[in-house]
Amino acid sequence: MPLIVLTGYPCSGLSYRARQLASQLENTQNELFASGAIPSSKPRYKIHIVPTHDVSHPRTVYDTARTEKETRGVAYTRAKRALGRDSFVILDGMNYIKGYRYQLWCEAKALGTSCCVVHVGTPIDQCVANNEARLRRKNPHSQELESAQQSAKEESVSESQTCPTPPPPPKEEDTEDPYPPELLNNLIFRYEEPNIHSRWDKPLFTVPWSDVEPPIAEIWTALTGLPHPSTLSQTDQAPDDASSISTLAAALSLTSPTNLSSAASTTTAAPSGTRAAALQRPRIKPHQATVLPTATASSALYNIEKRTSAIVQAIRSFSLSNPSAKAALAQSQSAKVRTRPGEEGITIVVPEASIPIFIPVHIASASTTDDLAAAGGILALPRLQRLRRQWIALNRAYVAGPHASGKGGLMDDQIADAFVRFLNADFADEVDER
Repeated sequence: MPLIVLTGYPCSGLSYRARQLASQLENTQNELFASGAIPSSKPRYKIHIVPTHDVSHPRTVYDTARTEKETRGVAYTRAKRALGRDSFVILDGMNYIKGYRYQLWCEAKALGTSCCVVHVGTPIDQCVANNEARLRRKNPHSQELESAQQSAKEESVSESQTCPTPPPPPKEEDTEDPYPPELLNNLIFRYEEPNIHSRWDKPLFTVPWSDVEPPIAEIWTALTGLPHPSTLSQTDQAPDDASSISTLAAALSLTSPTNLSSAASTTTAAPSGTRAAALQRPRIKPHQATVLPTATASSALYNIEKRTSAIVQAIRSFSLSNPSAKAALAQSQSAKVRTRPGEEGITIVVPEASIPIFIPVHIASASTTDDLAAAGGILALPRLQRLRRQWIALNRAYVAGPHASGKGGLMDDQIADAFVRFLNADFADEVDER
């Protein structure tokens, strides 16, 4: 199931929003089970909150690059382990590096599930005030903090008189650890805001400081493709309608991401006035950055070496039995074996190939020596070995690469014909257009 990546400034209430999202997702499931949209026999989705900081990784890990990288790796591993078809994963933390968010997006895409980014849009002044409150709670006898508190109150009173601001949402008791003031300013300066134009930051939901709750209806519909119970208005079908309940239950019972996307499109498109009808779960299309290449047989390189060696050996045997180019041309003309209509030349039949080796008559006659296998001859062994090594170097990555077992790959039974076409193009001093 989907991955929810939280992001925002330090001390912006990320952990509080993570617990809110977990509670709202759980309440959504309760409403669906209570309304009968999901049969009671179906298992409930698990909701995991993956914290970035714990006792082993406090907030001071951002002082050095090594400890910060280690903390990100631990959080990434925990989120990857918790991802599955029967769970929601909420990654709690700043996640302020866009490259890290791209890595998380690739991981969700590789697993075939959707991903969204929830930006906790708390102003910088409020983040600094929250951190100062945490410092006061940790050091209640600090005179400097008391003076800072008094000055902050005076500034807030003066600002409220000139420009009234909406009251902050009700918060539970803050028990999080504070940041050192210098580290807080440094992290705010280093923060990379999410961008709606980046594919790894879409869909993006911003939760301002003044909002009491995140937009759970939009988040639920964007991630699952199913309408949220609160989006169903009275003009739509009644919740107790047997057809709507059966359709929604059939969609929710599917665990495959592809089937869930198709079922969601039919479910959300039915009610025309539903707000969730315009929001459908995006289809997860794998690409080369997230899909592992198909495993190739361990004998692929051995087969290419074996078949090309057999062809070179067959050409060598022909040149030893027919050392003269003129005699080989006469033998080929008497046999009337031609690969191309209207052309004359030397024809050599090789094993495991449907087409023979063909050397045009003007190429065979223009050689510096009449001996095919002698030094400077067109079928000299050093030249054949050089061409064989060249062809293997060009096709080794292609045969043993990600395209070997897929469309357009070079199979074992195609190696001989491909090598013969390469030799014919070189002997004819032309490029094979095929």
